[in-house]
Formats: sequence, C-alpha cells, structure tokens
Amino acid sequence: MNILIIKLGAIGDVLRTTTILPGLKDKYENCRISWVTKRESFDILKNDNFIDSIFLMDDNLKEKLNDENFDLIISLDDEPEACKLASSLEAKRIVGAYLKDNKRVYTEDSELWFDIGLISRFGRKKADELKALNKKTYQEILFGILKIENKNYEPQLILDKKSIEFARYFSKKNDIGKNLAIGINTGAGGRWQDKKLSIEDTAGLIDKLNNELKNAKLLLFGGPEEKERNKKIKDNIKTKIIDAGCDNSLMEFASLVNLCDVLVTSDSLAMHIGIALKKKVVCFFAPTSPQEIELYNRGIKILPKKGCVCCYKPKCDIAPEWDIDEFVESVKRLLK
Repeated sequence: MNILIIKLGAIGDVLRTTTILPGLKDKYENCRISWVTKRESFDILKNDNFIDSIFLMDDNLKEKLNDENFDLIISLDDEPEACKLASSLEAKRIVGAYLKDNKRVYTEDSELWFDIGLISRFGRKKADELKALNKKTYQEILFGILKIENKNYEPQLILDKKSIEFARYFSKKNDIGKNLAIGINTGAGGRWQDKKLSIEDTAGLIDKLNNELKNAKLLLFGGPEEKERNKKIKDNIKTKIIDAGCDNSLMEFASLVNLCDVLVTSDSLAMHIGIALKKKVVCFFAPTSPQEIELYNRGIKILPKKGCVCCYKPKCDIAPEWDIDEFVESVKRLLK
C-alpha cells in the first residue's frame, strides 16, 4: 500500500495531522507513507519514523513524483497548489481536496472536514456556522474520514540531539534545573487579532503566577514578529521572567517548550507543540474553535467571560474579556 499525504501548512496543522500516521500503519500493514509539505514544516516531520519519504512543495516536485503510483492520496489542504498536485498524480483513490474543471472540490468521504472549511460547498458563511456547531476534535474528524479506529493515537514531535542539547544549555544558564517551569505564550501571529491575550493581561498573569508559585520559573515565548510585544510585557511586569527569545529555530523553540511543566498558550503553534510533546497545557480560545483541539486529558481550555467564541473573524465583534484568576487556578490545578 503506497500512501501520499498532502498537508502543506500551517506548521501547527501539519503537526496535529501526524496523529493519523500510527493509525494508517495499523490499518494498512506494511504500508509506505510519503508526505508533501512546505519547507517550513520539514523539521516537524523529519524525525518521524512513521514517514518513509518527505517531499517539499517546490518547482521539481511533480518530476520527483512522476514515477510514483499511489494507492491512496490523502489531500488535506484546500490551497490551490495542493489541490492541483492531488489531481495531477497517479492514484487509485483520492480522499480530500482536488481540482475538478479548474475548481477546488473535495471527495464525499471528506465532507466532515471540508464542509466547515474555506472551500465548503455551502459557502463561507454556512461553513463558519457549521464549524461553530461542530463538537468533534480535528483528530476525530480525520479518523472518521479515513475509517481509522481511534486507539488514542497522538501527534508526534521527535526532538533531535542538537535541539535537546540547546535546551539543556538554556536550562543550566537560567538555573531552571528541577524548579517548576511554566511557559507563557500569549501571542498568536496576526491573522486573528483576538487570539492574543493583551500585553496588560499577560503582565498581570505573570505577576500573579510568580506571587502564588514561589518555586516556579516562568519562561516567556514568542516568535520573530513578537519581539516588540514581549519587550512591552517585560516592561510591564513587577516580578521576574526568563525570556526564551524570539529568534529560535523551530526545533529550538520546541525544545524550550519541552522544558515546561505547564504551558499557558493561545491557540497557536506553541499549543500544538506542547500537545505533541505531552505537556500539560492551559489554552485559551476566542475566535477559533476550542472543540477541534484535543488535549488528551492533560489540559484545560479557557473561554472568555465575555466576547466571541469560534466566530473566525479577523477581529471579534465583541472583544474577549478574560478572568486572569482562572488562568492561575488552572495552572495550579494541573500542577497538583
């Protein structure tokens, strides 16, 4: 059985999709699995022993795949280039999105996912309504589509020796050692403004955690676009925090998340990394779906006391309001 998975991005979505790999191996004994993704997601997949080959979405991809005959193509991306690729390859069966008459469509057996997405046959407005009504996790949806029995499969992220050594050095340098380590990741890129916790709320959260957990070390996470935001957070706090930096490579970032006993995070890449590394996670949601996220009984989801939930608007009609004490109590509960 020769299987090709097409899942290009975002990185967090690629990571959570790895959940299907052990299920596919169990269902199709001795199957060979290849994966097409974008370069930025390569490191997430490169150490996964369930994947036999990884192909990058580049100009020579079609040429590289020309000699391949796939029994099954699992096309989980609605991007035009992904759909075009799925339609251009030799395959006995396609599950997911592809091109038909130059239009992006999807197979009937994948409706559970694509009906609530950007290329929904119902249109964007109805798709968003269906997404808000959905109660299944992303993993449950994929298992249903692929007829995989759910045996508590989880996403995988395998850290390499270089990244582990990077984290070990960071821990020693910052005297983390055997102290409790709590990660703070309250930014979330720029697509959905209200995914983030405000600078003021983040600073308040840090101070409360420091005051109530005297033996804890707090780590502040962020990406390249959050340098100024994290600087303002540090300027606003009255207590201490360890700056994890905003210029780490993807695997360095993951290795630092791996130091944490609990990660407080938005619905973001950090959250998906924490879940894959089997961390305890406190995650908060406003415009995106909390139902889709599987925490494997290791986490707590927080919703705003006031504001939109699962509206998928770039800016919520009603800005979310948060109870910071709920964040603190959730961390303490996970530490018990």
